[in-house]
Amino acid sequence: MARNIPKLSTLILRNCQNLVSFPSFMPLKHLELHSCNSAILTCMEELSQLTTLVIDRFPELISIPENLLRDKPHLERLKISSCPKLQSLFPEFSGLNSLRSLTIRWCEELQMLPQGFQNLTGLESLEISDCQSLITLSEKVIGHLRSLQTLSIENCSSLTSISIGSQHLTSLEYLAIMYCPSLAAFPDNPEHLSALKSLAIISCPLIEFLPDGIKHAIALRSLEIRSCPRMTELPEWLGNFAALRTLSISDCQNLKTLPIAIRRLSQLQHLSIQDCPHLQGRCQEDRGEDWWKISHVPYRYIATTNLD
Repeated sequence: MARNIPKLSTLILRNCQNLVSFPSFMPLKHLELHSCNSAILTCMEELSQLTTLVIDRFPELISIPENLLRDKPHLERLKISSCPKLQSLFPEFSGLNSLRSLTIRWCEELQMLPQGFQNLTGLESLEISDCQSLITLSEKVIGHLRSLQTLSIENCSSLTSISIGSQHLTSLEYLAIMYCPSLAAFPDNPEHLSALKSLAIISCPLIEFLPDGIKHAIALRSLEIRSCPRMTELPEWLGNFAALRTLSISDCQNLKTLPIAIRRLSQLQHLSIQDCPHLQGRCQEDRGEDWWKISHVPYRYIATTNLD
């Protein structure tokens, strides 16, 4: 087989439950395995030219074989998804100097990420979603990802803490934390996020306030806060975000007023407020008590409210 297709660079296998091995195609760069036999993962050590690897829908997979990523110096993109029994990842992550993107989705029994994550110094994008047993993301795990530009954490129902307060995350530009109902506090000590341009906090019902460290993210251009019912106020240091262009606030029932500092946001172009009944009433044009704070914003959407 290898002699017949010596230039094969992309291989996608789907629903091949009886396939337990295949020849080592040296030129293979893109490999996707969907709903295949887990045994096939043990015969990939020789695929040293891989740049993309997708492991998807392995319902019986408990752990990733240690040799799976050995000698993969060119691997740039790795995606592991729909492995509901997966409990552990490879421990070291060493030798993956080219890895730029890592996605972990729908791995319901994965409880922690290995400390070997700190070896991924070239990683630019990390997405973790639908990992319902994941409890914490410590600084030892993700705090040394000095090239990380995008971090997205979504629908991790058991996640209680995130620590990203490391001086190494100075490249982080996009941070999204969504649908994490057990997360009681925003990541602690994030004062080194000087490159942060976009921040989204969505459906985190236990979060009560933004931490003071965020005030150092002076490059921030977009801020979205949605479905945070315990949040009662926004800090006055919001005025530090001189580059902020978009502010969206929705479904924050107990947020009652805007800080005066919003008046200082001269670059703010888009403001959206909805499903915040108290705040909406105060921001109604020409008659709301907070109208004078936002009247300078060119594009506004303030939903109507039934409150007097």
